[in-house]
Amino acid sequence: MRPTLPPEQIRAILNSAIMRQASLGWRVQAQSDVQAVMASGGQVNHVLHLVITLLLCGLWLPIWIILAITGTEKRLTITVDPYGVLLYNGRPVTPMGPPMVAPPGPPGPPPGNVNAQAVAAANQRRDLRQKAREQAAADIVLARELRIGRPDLPRQYDDGGLIDVNHVPPQVLTLFSGVTPELAEHIARIRDHVGGFSSAEELAATADLHPDLMPEIAEYAVFLP
Repeated sequence: MRPTLPPEQIRAILNSAIMRQASLGWRVQAQSDVQAVMASGGQVNHVLHLVITLLLCGLWLPIWIILAITGTEKRLTITVDPYGVLLYNGRPVTPMGPPMVAPPGPPGPPPGNVNAQAVAAANQRRDLRQKAREQAAADIVLARELRIGRPDLPRQYDDGGLIDVNHVPPQVLTLFSGVTPELAEHIARIRDHVGGFSSAEELAATADLHPDLMPEIAEYAVFLP
């Protein structure tokens, strides 16, 4: 049976998600130990825009319509389940995808541009991972203070989705695709026995991992001493 997380760790995961959304302009409206309701934008004063539209003989109507579509308040509910899984509006969020929900804006560009933006965003997060690795190699003390590779702890530094295999709790290891709770516990036991790993290759050899797991682990894992 998959173990549940202690309350303090649930709160830490929630606080980390809240801080990342706040950096994108969202504000907290309500919060409990396991859930937060955040909002962006604001209410449109329809009475005021009606008066302006009448005064300008309808010329203000297109602007009013645009504001009604894009300017209304939007809400986001962030929940952490007992196993530490983040849910945004009831849908699970994986660390291998975009970890944040950006505030809503005007209608987006054509599909081709959306795809290009998605590729650019993925490449940007890859660059963040590379820079975080370089930061950790240059200054391990600072890396620990920034909590690189620790999505289970509250932090402000964006490392692009890295996971510090040597220090995260076993349940965080299940964020790698294909790593079951049982396999995560197996990795954690070996990690504690050998004192940690130095690379994805050493992890694979020592824990006898299936080769199919390695591309993702190599991309997202970091091994801090």
